[in-house]
Order: sequence, then C-alpha cells, then structure tokens
Amino acid sequence: MNYDKPFWNRSIVWAARAMMALSFALAGGGACLASAHGAAPHDETETELESDDASTAKTRGIEIGEFRIRTYYPVQAQKSMVRFVLFVTVSGEQYSDMKRLVQNRQHRIRDQVITATRMVPLVDFDQSDLKSFRRRILLRLRRTLPEREIDDVYVSNFELKVQSL
Repeated sequence: MNYDKPFWNRSIVWAARAMMALSFALAGGGACLASAHGAAPHDETETELESDDASTAKTRGIEIGEFRIRTYYPVQAQKSMVRFVLFVTVSGEQYSDMKRLVQNRQHRIRDQVITATRMVPLVDFDQSDLKSFRRRILLRLRRTLPEREIDDVYVSNFELKVQSL
C-alpha cells in the first residue's frame, strides 16, 4: 500500500469496498437490508435482515455506533484516522435481550471496539472485506457480552486516512 497517494482517494476506495463487502454478505441467501419506508425518519438505530417475512426473520442487526478513532504508529512515523459504523447481527430470538445488553453496556462495548481498532496494524486495513479487523472486534465483543451469541460484525461507511509525521 502506497501511503504517499492522497488520502481522500484511498478513503473513497475503502468505503466502496466496505459497502460492497457488506452488501454481498447481507445479500447472500435471499436476505436483504430492510429500511423504514416513508418520509419520516425513524428514531430506532436498528437494521433488520429479513428473508420473506419480517416476523420470521432469522437474523437481525443492531447498530453499535459510529466510531472515529485516531491511532499513532511511532515506528513508522505515521498516524491514522479510522471512521466507520459498526453493526452486530444476532438471531431473531435473542434480538430484544441483545439490544437491551448493548444499551446497558454501551461504554464497555465502545472501549473494546476502540482498543481492537488501535491494535490493528495498517496492513490489515488493506483487505477488501476487513476480515481480520472485523474478527478482532467480534472476539472482543463476544468477551464483553458472553450472555448472548453474536453471529457476525459488519462495518459500513469505512474511511481510512493515513498521514506521515
């Protein structure tokens, strides 16, 4: 990865790759992302993955939050800024319990996501599907919320800016 190119160009490419990976992952098996229909915005920060009927959804998504994390790499004389929106998916039966747990442990979850992001080497952000980055977050969230099983973690609106010091 050449870090001398303009960072905005890389950010657009990474955002497009992350959105493609998310859409391919969510579109597999006939599932699609449901959104609120109508002109009024909704207050809920949830996204539902649905098959044919919303009441029989097997997997549902919960938005964890929007993150903007700065990381310094003193050995490489670089600093980075990572922005993304994080979602977790759980089974339909565990959705209400998991949503309540996420709200109750919001600060602890946020700390774990920040820690996982800062531990990721810059090279891991080169992956088109951000597999190792998402895996690190998933492992930390599973330790933070052991009561319920998290199926997967999805990252959207991913943006990476790298600057040399």
